[in-house]
Amino acid sequence: MSTSRKTSRNNTSSTYVYAHPFSDPILDEKRFTTSTEHTLEYKGRKVLYCYAEASAISFCSASGANYAGNMTVKGYVVRWKYGANDKGEALSEVEPITDKQEQEEISHILWPSMNSSSRVSFA
Repeated sequence: MSTSRKTSRNNTSSTYVYAHPFSDPILDEKRFTTSTEHTLEYKGRKVLYCYAEASAISFCSASGANYAGNMTVKGYVVRWKYGANDKGEALSEVEPITDKQEQEEISHILWPSMNSSSRVSFA
């Protein structure tokens, strides 16, 4: 979740405020899903990403899958958990990663396989 407030950083890139969602391990367990946030060091900068996975998935066709997972890269961290919104969620300022080569390199670091780009998306 993020707000739509954008700011300018050094007049070259836009940033946005990202609200870190609360996690509820009991609810996640009942839904058979989990979502966790992590950071990755990349070329001297921190990259914020979320990993989500689901297990025991069933589809309306009565087929199913044991596991599904993906990662969403939020962007480069500009300011980390500098405050909170009215819901008490921590706020961070994040710069989207728009460079295609950087996206490809980060995708391969996070999910090192031939089809990493299908498992890693950029916000």
